[in-house]
This record gives sequence, structure tokens and C-alpha cells, in this order.
Amino acid sequence: MTQPSGPAPSLLQGVPPDLDTVRREDARRVVEAMEAWRKRSRMIHFFRRALPVALIVMVLSTVAWVIAQTMIADLANQAAQQSDVRMTNPRFYGQDGRGQSFVLAAAEATQDRGRSSLVRLTRPALRLNATGERPTEVTALNGVYDERANRISLSGDVRVIDGRSSFRFETGQATIDTRTGVISGRSPLRGHGPLGTVDASSYAIYDQGDRIVFQGDGDRKVTGIIHMAD
Repeated sequence: MTQPSGPAPSLLQGVPPDLDTVRREDARRVVEAMEAWRKRSRMIHFFRRALPVALIVMVLSTVAWVIAQTMIADLANQAAQQSDVRMTNPRFYGQDGRGQSFVLAAAEATQDRGRSSLVRLTRPALRLNATGERPTEVTALNGVYDERANRISLSGDVRVIDGRSSFRFETGQATIDTRTGVISGRSPLRGHGPLGTVDASSYAIYDQGDRIVFQGDGDRKVTGIIHMAD
């Protein structure tokens, strides 16, 4: 007789659970479904409120960003317009009213955008009658070139070497009219030439050194003879 190959089926298999168990399972599933529905409802309610707020924030942020970029660009443009233009080792070339050329050089030049005709100079060096045989040279620590007024104002350790008379002097201030080539100043000066020395309170050099006028106040007077060019 052949023995069965597996365990005998239970007599309880296929028996439906009791009614209480079914009710508990149904109640649990209903509770879980309601909880899931509540979560979805809260999420939908949240997004219904949050999305419009997020859209408003995005729009305001975009507008604020555009305004900020515009303001930054305007400020940068204003700063660029107001900032000075700096040049290293510049050279300015021109001619006076007699057609004689001059060259103005400096270690550094700063041009104000607000007043483009004014150029501030550091360690300026001016050469009048630059193409002639005996040019006049003027150096200083600082200077201002007013291109519109055709005037160069020098200050600080001003030194003048007149090419015509070979007269040399030091003073605190000098003004050069680039139209006429006249060099003048109203500050004390001391200098010397081939035939004498001078101590004066003001001066003026005309006609590329053909005529030099000194004026003195008190003790500052001409103390020597100045040889003029013929």
C-alpha cells in the first residue's frame, strides 16, 4: 500500500473566519483609508495655499532682482563717469601764438571726467620752444593743465631754466600761458645767470627769454645784473 508523500491537509483550511475578525479588519482598513485621505486632503489644502504665495514671492523676487540690477548698473555708470582718468608718463603737444611748439610731460596725469579740460599733473616737466636750439625748461612737483584756458599752473619746487638767457631760478609757483609762452609767478624766487644773481618777489619771462622782468618788495629785490639775449 502506497503512503502519502506530504502532510495531510488540515481540516480547518477553507473555513471562513468568524464575523468579528472580518469586522475588525474592515474597520482597520476604513481607518487607514480615512487617514490616508486626510493626509492627501491636508497636502492638497497646503499646496492650494502655498503655490499662490510661492508664485507671488517669485514674481516679487524677479522684480526686485531687476530693480537691483538696474540700480547697480546706474551706480556703476555714475561711478565710472565721476571717476578720474589716470595716465602714466603722458605727453601733451601744442603751439603758442607765435607758432613755437611746446611739450608738457609728467610722471602721472589725472583727468577729472566732470571737468575734462583740467588735468592734474605729478612731477610735470614743460619745454617751451621745444624744436628750437635753446628751449626753456620748467619742472615742478605738481601742476594743473587747463587746456581750455591755455594755462599751466605749477607748484612745489618750481625750477626754471631759460634757454635764451641761461638764467636759472627756483620758486614756489609758476604760471605758463601756452598761447604767449609767458612764464610768470608771484612767489619769492632766487636765481642766477651768467652775470649775476637775483632775489625777488615776482617775475615774468617774455618772448622766450628775450625780456625778463623781476619785481621786489622789501628785502627781495634784484641784487645782480641779468644778461638778456640779444
